[in-house]
Amino acid sequence: MKHWNIEDVSTRDLFEKTLKIAKVGIYELNVISKEIYWSSVTREITEVPNSFIPTLENIQQFFIEGNCRNQVKLALKGAQANGESFDLDVEMVTAKGNQRFVRHIGYPYFENGTCVKVFGILQDITERKKIRFDLVKKNRYLGFAEKMAHLGHWKINPKKQEFTWSENMHSITDFEIGTPMTLEKYLSHIPEADRKTILDHIDKCNRTKIFEPFTHRIIHKDGSLHHFKVLGEIITDKNGEIEQIIGTSQDITEQTIKEQELVLKNQQLNLAEKMAKIGNWKWNTVTGEIQWSDNLHEIYGHPKDEDLSYEVYLNYVHEQDRHLVERKIGEAVENGVYEDLNYRIRLKDGSIKTIKSTGIVKMNKGQTIEMLGTCQDVTEQFNKAQELIEKNQQLTFAEELARIGYWEWDIVNDHLTWSDNMYRIFGMEVGIPLGFENVVAAIHPDDRDMFRAHAEEFIAEKRFRKFMHRIVYDDGTVRTVELYGEVISDRAGNVLKMVGITQDITEQRMSEIKFRGLLESAPDAMVIVDTKGKIQLANKQAEKMFGYKATELVDQYVSMLVPNRLWDTMEYHANVFFKDPKHTGLPADLDFYVHNKAGFQIPIQVTLSPLETSEGLLVSLAIRDITEQKQTAHRILETNKSLKESANRLKTQNRQLAEFNHITSHNLRSPVSNLSSLINIYKTEEDNDLKEELIDKMESVTNHLTWTLDTLVESLVIKNKTNVALEETIFESILQKTKDMLAAEILKTKAIIEHDFSETESTMYNNIYLESIFLNLISNSLKYRDEKRRPRIFVKSKISNGRTQLEFRDNGLGIDLKKNGHKLFGFSKVFHRNKDAKGVGLFLTKAQVDAMGGKIWAESEPGVGTSFFINLNH
Repeated sequence: MKHWNIEDVSTRDLFEKTLKIAKVGIYELNVISKEIYWSSVTREITEVPNSFIPTLENIQQFFIEGNCRNQVKLALKGAQANGESFDLDVEMVTAKGNQRFVRHIGYPYFENGTCVKVFGILQDITERKKIRFDLVKKNRYLGFAEKMAHLGHWKINPKKQEFTWSENMHSITDFEIGTPMTLEKYLSHIPEADRKTILDHIDKCNRTKIFEPFTHRIIHKDGSLHHFKVLGEIITDKNGEIEQIIGTSQDITEQTIKEQELVLKNQQLNLAEKMAKIGNWKWNTVTGEIQWSDNLHEIYGHPKDEDLSYEVYLNYVHEQDRHLVERKIGEAVENGVYEDLNYRIRLKDGSIKTIKSTGIVKMNKGQTIEMLGTCQDVTEQFNKAQELIEKNQQLTFAEELARIGYWEWDIVNDHLTWSDNMYRIFGMEVGIPLGFENVVAAIHPDDRDMFRAHAEEFIAEKRFRKFMHRIVYDDGTVRTVELYGEVISDRAGNVLKMVGITQDITEQRMSEIKFRGLLESAPDAMVIVDTKGKIQLANKQAEKMFGYKATELVDQYVSMLVPNRLWDTMEYHANVFFKDPKHTGLPADLDFYVHNKAGFQIPIQVTLSPLETSEGLLVSLAIRDITEQKQTAHRILETNKSLKESANRLKTQNRQLAEFNHITSHNLRSPVSNLSSLINIYKTEEDNDLKEELIDKMESVTNHLTWTLDTLVESLVIKNKTNVALEETIFESILQKTKDMLAAEILKTKAIIEHDFSETESTMYNNIYLESIFLNLISNSLKYRDEKRRPRIFVKSKISNGRTQLEFRDNGLGIDLKKNGHKLFGFSKVFHRNKDAKGVGLFLTKAQVDAMGGKIWAESEPGVGTSFFINLNH
């Protein structure tokens, strides 16, 4: 059978060698005879011996059962039946059991429409497949690694502005896979603060052709900010131009956050070490090297720049503790177990600290190579522990001296915990287990129901109130104890336990009973208070005075009995008393009151007395109701006030009478004398014309005398009026009436009269007097005007120191008050030459103001004007 049509043998050999190098075997199937030819390379691929005769049945066994074998069968069937060539990549197992991948190619050959043979090649593509599989696997692993490491790789062609991204690069930057990328699009997702960093980096890469690692941030679609670390490499062409840039970007957000957290934790650790006064250490026992944290240097007071060794450390250890420390460290080196150490160190300044040291030992092959641990400055805790031991000893002594015992009752488990002195107070053996009924059994039979009732009440109300009960010893001795305590609940409000103290107050109770008997026999209200002002005792008289029961007063502050307005006074006298406690009373002239439960105020007299007790200083207040004395004193004061007012009125009247006598004698003497002289002349004169003239003169003198008497009588009537009618007077109305009365004079002088009654528009006053005051003062301003200028008069009302005040101001001639001020309001006193001036207006005005209890005064300057001020009443 001829298999080859190649006549040139050498060419055929060369071809077969080429096929062998390429691991390509030839096969041929004679469809008619079923014979199969395999070349030597085909046999090598299938690893069969030269004696192996291939058949359609046995060659199929080389192809892996399943899909591969079925593909081959179908391909041969299709070639024979339909003339279809095939090209398959299939997996097979060689005769020696080795797995290989082969490329199976077949071509059918037809004669007269019938397939007579199928020939083709079998190529070993195992290595190529393996490389491809490895590449796929590596790409898959790379994908897994990128996802696990939040990593993506990229490639940039600067000349073509092409960006190539891996799938995970899209994923970690939150861009959809396949999105074409540009620098502008990428920068649009970069925070503005980081864009310059990227652009500066690109510029530097272009200049230096070196890619330096850098970090930046990127914003995801949900607004979250991610941190990226970028690594890369620049590839240049033969001309040194950048051909492409390849690199990776890693999302280091979690790492960055952890690093920030680590920095924060380190800071917190340092702070915690400082707060807890802890430092850490490490000792390499092989090299002898010792490392201390900064805080440990601070604890030991050892400068950081000075040498540190085991010997240096030991020198800090207190000489009395050094042997213990050396022994314990030696044992740790030997057996690998570091026991906690408490020891003292002495600093360079001589101060002593107590140190607590903990550590662990690292060993290698049974030999200690390193120790590490912490040292804590526990000086304060050690001192407090020592102080607590001393306090506990002192407390035990205090318990015995004060006959006090401490207790705790676990209500849920009915378990009592007592101090040793508590057992002694109850006359029980120290340490025996106790429950509620054990205590009840030791209580006086008459007090047991009360004790149980109190316990139930305190649990129900969740509040403890102090109370007393009696206990009975086995020998029949009865003692009285007092309990103070507190109820403890959980967050849900369930009562868990009670804690408190019990004090044997038998002696105090007996003394109190005697003292209360004395207190009840006192005639005054008695109240006993402590130095804080809390009421401790009150007798029946106090209950009667204040309307409270003694139980309502006890433990309340005594200030509850004093009106608020007197609290400062009470505090002042309390401070004075406590500076020098002695039997004393409040000042006799002190007007002091208390109020009872109904709020009624009672004038009292208080006596304070110090009471020295075993519990400290108490104050006894003896309180006496002095209402009757106050009422009697008030009546006496009212009588004295009335007498004083009568005396003042008499004194005023006597003064006014003396003034009136003086004025009368002064102002009447001259006209009477003048009239007497005229009468004597008239009697001796014979000339009738002269007599007529003398009569005219006598008439003039008589008229003047009558006017003087009328004026003086009017002033006297004003001063002696006691019941002057008051009514609301409107200032503007009075002013208008005055202007109407003086209308002719105002027109004649062209006077300007202004007013300001905005602050107060009216007052309660005698209307006639006020009209007279306005008329006299305004007419005076017109009468004594300065002819050189137009008269201006201004009237103003205001409130000054709670009084209604009027001011009349003008721009008239003015008065020299230094010269004439003392006689300004005198009778018939004038200070300017004016034919109409009689000196009566100011005289009467002052009389009217005085009669109403007011005051008038003036301010004036010659050539400028005058102001009169009137306080209408006191």
